[in-house]
Amino acid sequence: MNNDIRNKAILKTAGTAVFAMMFCIGCYDLGIEPSVKAPIITTFVDIRDGKTYKKEQIGDQIWMAENLNFAADGSVCYDSSDRNCEIYGRLYDWNTAMGGESGSNSVPSGVEGVCPVGWHLPSNAEWKALIYYVGINAGTKLKSNRFRGQSELQRPDGTDIYNFSALPSGVGMHYDNKTDFYNMGAVGSWWSATELESDADMAWVLSLIHDDTGARRFWQDKHIMMLSVRCVHD
Repeated sequence: MNNDIRNKAILKTAGTAVFAMMFCIGCYDLGIEPSVKAPIITTFVDIRDGKTYKKEQIGDQIWMAENLNFAADGSVCYDSSDRNCEIYGRLYDWNTAMGGESGSNSVPSGVEGVCPVGWHLPSNAEWKALIYYVGINAGTKLKSNRFRGQSELQRPDGTDIYNFSALPSGVGMHYDNKTDFYNMGAVGSWWSATELESDADMAWVLSLIHDDTGARRFWQDKHIMMLSVRCVHD
């Protein structure tokens, strides 16, 4: 990445997820209050590497109940620590998460990307459907209520009533052949398969922020940001 492109990317990124607890530009917190159905957690195996993941049904969707930890080329562990990958899953840039496929805002997205066979990267519309179903204070309801890893530095502020068990996995920024890491214990951010219509360098994400009851949808730079991945069953 040359200096002009890098500077453009950094300027676009500043003030979004890296500093999401202070600034949230273009954020949306949507939801209605549904009747709550007790979730039933089951598991499945990713045949690519034999890892077992929790899954659960929330409304009409079946979600992975933990972050993807598939070692795709270009993915990283927070602070390059294998232990962080075990707890929080890996971080991916958008192109790696998409597996080279084209963007989509369909339901389902139709983008398998880095997800296991039979699963796909959620579109922005699918994240939106999850937030609507979970309802008011969606962030609180989706966040884990247990201490995990470095999140022990702050008290967990989730109720996790749907057993989605979202953790503050932090984010990475990759440029000039290096990756810097930010906000573990404070912010979790997940890619969607949907590009921003007004700027093809950006893609929609879902973020949950410590001490924020909402579930925030906004956009991030596809080329330098490294975020978590959750997959939805086809």
